[in-house]
Amino acid sequence: MKKYYLFGSKQSYTKVASAYAPSGAKLAQELIEDLENKYELPFELNMVKLTIGKNSIEESDDLNGIETIWLDYLPNSFAWPLFSNRLKSIISNHLTGQENIDWISAKINTLSEQKEYYIPRFRDKLDVLDKENSTYIPDTDHIIKPCFSLFKISQYSIFHFPLDSNLWKITSILYISDELKKILQKEKISGVCFDKANLA
Repeated sequence: MKKYYLFGSKQSYTKVASAYAPSGAKLAQELIEDLENKYELPFELNMVKLTIGKNSIEESDDLNGIETIWLDYLPNSFAWPLFSNRLKSIISNHLTGQENIDWISAKINTLSEQKEYYIPRFRDKLDVLDKENSTYIPDTDHIIKPCFSLFKISQYSIFHFPLDSNLWKITSILYISDELKKILQKEKISGVCFDKANLA
């Protein structure tokens, strides 16, 4: 049976560079609507160092002490997937053509350099759930534990979680095929983790 995986940002760092939106920027869910038919963030992001302690997170402009600043899957203040050009290229080259993804570019600054990263956006809400085997909050349609239909998702290399409103368009809850996972691992893509998805 084919396998699929939840694809996310690795959370095991004690010090990590994260791209932060400027003060006063809209919240992620508000930005999704503003970005409709646009292909670039309307502002630049600035890199900060997050030092993660037991009960706190310290924020600093000093990036010293971070092993890899420019991770391929870069943490950010929106909790969106923010991909390096290398990661974007690998995913783009292995799409089936059914996902209907486009990309929003984002300029990210440190004190000494600027790089361009990319946010995947889904143009269609994908029908991926096995509703009978998914677990819901009683008497609601809010999903506690999703189960995906292998028949439905087999046409995709990457797909989104079917969130409400327009939150499925740009979401950090992404799933990828086993084939794509193996390619990303072979290419040593940094800053990523994988958890097996529940399929039926």
